[in-house]
Amino acid sequence: MELPKINLESFRAVPVLQKILLLGMIMGGIGAGFYNFVVIPKNDLIASLQAEIGKLDSEIQTLTIKVKHLDELIAANKQLEIELAKKKERLPPQEEAVMLLKQLSDLGVRLGLDIKLWKPGSQAEDPSKLFVRMPVSVEVAGGYHTAALFFDRINKLPRIINVSDLRMGASKIERSRVVIQTLFELTAFVASPEPKAPEPAAKAK
Repeated sequence: MELPKINLESFRAVPVLQKILLLGMIMGGIGAGFYNFVVIPKNDLIASLQAEIGKLDSEIQTLTIKVKHLDELIAANKQLEIELAKKKERLPPQEEAVMLLKQLSDLGVRLGLDIKLWKPGSQAEDPSKLFVRMPVSVEVAGGYHTAALFFDRINKLPRIINVSDLRMGASKIERSRVVIQTLFELTAFVASPEPKAPEPAAKAK
């Protein structure tokens, strides 16, 4: 199929003004086509990439903050482990705690206290499984300063011994000295027993 021939002589006969208008329309069409088919898709792609970059920047900032907090949490956890290890050093085994409580009773007698009651209570393991409480209900009679000295000696022990529920009765004169009845709860904190290793299963015959 042959293409239609363009009559250049007819085009030459067109006035210059019309030629300029026709050329302007052609250029305008080319420009519109370029804008619609090239510029707009490129702008859409750039906008999409910018949105994706903004989303990635936001995720990076969030992860950076999380990493910073994670480092702080790791440092805090290490500090807590160090403090826990120090406290565990002050937790004696149960046998040692029993001897320590007996020594405290003897100390009270040596200081001049009259031990009226020394009653061990039920042992209770803490829910954390880190230590066991060994309470003792105590009642002593003696001078105020003697009792204060006894509590000061307890406070200076390297092991964790707690005095609670302290109650002092009215003072009275006995053998020419002021005597006060003092009741309190003495609690020794001991290390939890190590879990026993499971016994090996009996060999099949």
